[in-house]
Amino acid sequence: MKPFIRQIFVASSQQLAAVSVGAVIAYPNVVLEQLRSEASMILDMDLRTWIGSTHGLVGIPCILMPTFMQWRGRKLSFILTCLLIIIGWAWTAAASNATHIIIGECFHGLGAHSLVIVSNCVISETFLPNIRTVTMATYTVSQSFGMSMVSIIGRFVHWKTVGWIMSVPILVALLISCMSPETPSWLAWKGYDDKCAKALKWLRGTGDDVERELNALLCTQKENKAFTKSIRKRNNFKDFLTQISRRDFYVPTLHTFVYFWTFYWSGTMVVIIYAMEIIRKSTSNETAAFYCMIFVDIVLFIGCLSGTFLLNSFKNKSILLTSQISSATILLISAVTSYLQTKEVISKDSIFLVYLIVGFVLSYSFGMSTLTFSMPIELMPLKHRGIGGALYVIFIGTLHSASLKISPYMFLYIDLWGTFLIYAINAMFGAYYVHTYVPETKGRSLHEIERYYNSGRFITDEKDNENCENISL
Repeated sequence: MKPFIRQIFVASSQQLAAVSVGAVIAYPNVVLEQLRSEASMILDMDLRTWIGSTHGLVGIPCILMPTFMQWRGRKLSFILTCLLIIIGWAWTAAASNATHIIIGECFHGLGAHSLVIVSNCVISETFLPNIRTVTMATYTVSQSFGMSMVSIIGRFVHWKTVGWIMSVPILVALLISCMSPETPSWLAWKGYDDKCAKALKWLRGTGDDVERELNALLCTQKENKAFTKSIRKRNNFKDFLTQISRRDFYVPTLHTFVYFWTFYWSGTMVVIIYAMEIIRKSTSNETAAFYCMIFVDIVLFIGCLSGTFLLNSFKNKSILLTSQISSATILLISAVTSYLQTKEVISKDSIFLVYLIVGFVLSYSFGMSTLTFSMPIELMPLKHRGIGGALYVIFIGTLHSASLKISPYMFLYIDLWGTFLIYAINAMFGAYYVHTYVPETKGRSLHEIERYYNSGRFITDEKDNENCENISL
């Protein structure tokens, strides 16, 4: 088997899992929409918002997963998170009341949030720099495919049946992961140099480039061990202060928070989970609302897929900035349109705002959806991925739940136009921050990115390898 085929084999488990994770994210939309017409379950607004937002909130305990991942490895972590999602699908499919659905969502959220960080770590530590970002973006495409698939199927199939259908991809992913190797980076981190070399050559093949990469990887881990040993001599609180005060920790952590704040508080997930509610408020045309929702699901997948191709030709920051600026512009136009509808300057039967919603989904899906979750993984140095990964999960969980829990009340109290205006301001802030402070990572190795924070510039692996022999353990 050729090395590239082996990498595809390893990546296929992550991509299949991403399909199921994407389905988990959009599944509350299917459940909430179908329960509107089911007399067996009557849901008030509070229950509806909990079903929509629980997925994010229960992801907070996943802060233990990055530490477990550093301790026991990426492979076992991936297997355990797959099992959590499988339990969630089975539980939800057998649900008979709203409480059962929320419990199923708890398993979904716990597994999905852990799986995102485990999968992105595996991809970032498995593929070469020139295809790493594209592969991580493909993970987002697979997620969007799962989101689109579950939404479309849910328009025609009962929500319980949808749960059983979407458990198939994660089951296959679990089987493939059992046959895949551990990542070379983790093996080097644990000091298993021979296993690291074997795993890297299994994935990459042999050659001078592979040897240079192996030397750079082992060199970095020697530095990380030296750093770890130096702080172990102090107490735990001092260890923590030492780590969070390092520039190569707090700078990428701030970048990560802004990435997620911009993504969630520009309305990206709200449009997916509460799409029908938003469309109904923007037009009284029920038929248009139904077909528009299907179109939104398709556009989401097309946007994420196009973003993957764009990554081959353009820089990461250029794509992300274009996505954020275009999303902010459409949101501003949507706010003005919605405001004019409330003043009856534009007819409430107009479907112009529906077209804007479709345009917004397309604009954020090709850049923000593609890069928001992958770039923070690249930006965080390996030695900080324990605490950094925990913060990654906390940011996602709290911001995901907060946006989905609060937004329906924003629709009620400040109307759609006020909500869209807040989303537009957040998108513009994110674009300014990324343009001003975030480095370009395309084509850079993880070692080069790690060096950037302390030196202020990118240093090539070849130059660092010359100094590797001077590092003492």
